[in-house]
Amino acid sequence: MTSRTITSEDARARAEQRFQKASQREREAEAAQKAEQDRRKATANKMEHLRALRLAREAGDATPAQAEAAADNEKRRAELLGIGKPAPVKRKPSMRPRKAKPSAVEAAELI
Repeated sequence: MTSRTITSEDARARAEQRFQKASQREREAEAAQKAEQDRRKATANKMEHLRALRLAREAGDATPAQAEAAADNEKRRAELLGIGKPAPVKRKPSMRPRKAKPSAVEAAELI
């Protein structure tokens, strides 16, 4: 069996081949990430558009832009009125008995 010695040219060619594969994988990964970002952005835009159409239909507005404005106004109104916020926590009454105020008759007797 003969063994082959690795020359510097062979080592350089192998290293170059590994580098090319690694750079190709990086380019493919970047392209996949960009495609995923584009897909997510398109989905978000589509959801916004469909929401505007639904709000326009519900509100009877002429355009989706008007429906979006109405939705924003409704959101601001709800924030100002406190609609949708949890009710404030009520404090428990104290367990200590309150001191009774003396009646007018008792107060006169004390004087």
